[in-house]
Amino acid sequence: MTIPVTTNYTGRQIDVELLQSVSLPRELISVTVSNVTDTPKIVTGIEKMVQRYATLLLSIAGTVHFDSTQGCDLLRQIITGQIRNIGLLQGAFAVANSVILRQIKADDTNTDLYGSIPADERISSAALINADVNYGAGIISMRIRITTEAGNDYVFVVPLPASLN
Repeated sequence: MTIPVTTNYTGRQIDVELLQSVSLPRELISVTVSNVTDTPKIVTGIEKMVQRYATLLLSIAGTVHFDSTQGCDLLRQIITGQIRNIGLLQGAFAVANSVILRQIKADDTNTDLYGSIPADERISSAALINADVNYGAGIISMRIRITTEAGNDYVFVVPLPASLN
């Protein structure tokens, strides 16, 4: 699968890369939020969209400065031990995914504030492909497929540390 990459930033807003794990979009990428120790780079396109989605998925609702409506409760549920099996994880993800998609689409339609968002940066859908709960290591891993409004699919892995006692 080839994912289009652009270096023409005309008419695009740019982000600074937080994930620090994606040099070029590939079919399967392990995603972690870094402490930005390397020189950050500019991201646009599908890489920017994946970063927006992953950041919201890993942001606990009510903790984002200047916008307490951003984020979801998935990470809070994992950290507090409410996710004890795959079924609970799938249900919690479905709720979180719905909340995040609503947040992103609301931002994307706010053209007065953000301008017109190109189709390769607008999310059409996101789905949990599979998940793993490693009780011994205390790790939850989720494989997520994101589809852009431009029709591109992108699969990435979100490893989430968890205390599963």
